[in-house]
Amino acid sequence: MKTKITAFVTLFLFVLLMGCSGGDDGGSSCGKVKSVSFSTTPAAVTLYLTGGNNANSFKVEYGPSGFVQGTGASVVTSNTQVEITELIPSTTYDFYITGICSASESSAPYKLSSVTTQASQCTGTTSVQFGQLAPDQIDLQFTYSGGYAEYYEVEYGTAGFTLGTGTKTTTSFGTSSKNLTGIQASTTYDFYVRSYCVSGEKTPYVKFTYTTMGGCPKPFNLSSWIVSGSCNNGTATRAFSWSYPTGRPQSYTISIVQGATDNPENGNTFETSEAGISITNMFCNWRVFYVKANCTGTDSSEWAGPYYF
Repeated sequence: MKTKITAFVTLFLFVLLMGCSGGDDGGSSCGKVKSVSFSTTPAAVTLYLTGGNNANSFKVEYGPSGFVQGTGASVVTSNTQVEITELIPSTTYDFYITGICSASESSAPYKLSSVTTQASQCTGTTSVQFGQLAPDQIDLQFTYSGGYAEYYEVEYGTAGFTLGTGTKTTTSFGTSSKNLTGIQASTTYDFYVRSYCVSGEKTPYVKFTYTTMGGCPKPFNLSSWIVSGSCNNGTATRAFSWSYPTGRPQSYTISIVQGATDNPENGNTFETSEAGISITNMFCNWRVFYVKANCTGTDSSEWAGPYYF
């Protein structure tokens, strides 16, 4: 009887020990990634996973070399080829790759150490030019001194706003211009702009400040020509014309300045509701032309000009 009890206990211990043996994965049947190869660019690392065949997805956690697992950034993917983007050039990273078989079952992590991104290829300077034809819109024209930029990003807000809290937008792929709408007149804005290079990198933000035109913008595209007669004897009829950015003000005031003086406040003024006027009996010593828009009884634009004729 004692012999049978001893044999039973021995068998029980053997089964118990076999059940606790988990090999490399600590008892998990979820396969561990066996090896990882990689390729790099200045701003990305692509991982190629081998093994973990019964895993249905993989968690990749990454951070600067030496970071503590559990404190890094992570992505989850079902692919065995994983691209990690928006990395910093010339920077060394560590990666932990864990196979996931279910919500409660995952493998031991595979650690890939000391992967260094390539040196930056995106070292040019980003700049922008501002243009306005209407008070509530701004046209932006971007340039990048380092060659070709795939597209540009801008974040903007009223002067003094904190980067990250403004309105963010990008140009279309392969274009270098952007029209912003809903802009406030007579307002100072800050603009942070940067370029996205072919290498997948982006330049640092560059800050620009711009004050928008008033609610009553000034005319532009001034022109003048003689319709008939001669200015030498004071029989000339001369036409004056201009363009206006948007809409139509109540009226326009033009100023014709004689001699060498070019102050519109000292000229002979005429008012019209049209974007043009003809004036008769003009002499040749009237040689400078200005125009301003009158949007309301109290709101007028700046003088546009001088236009010399």
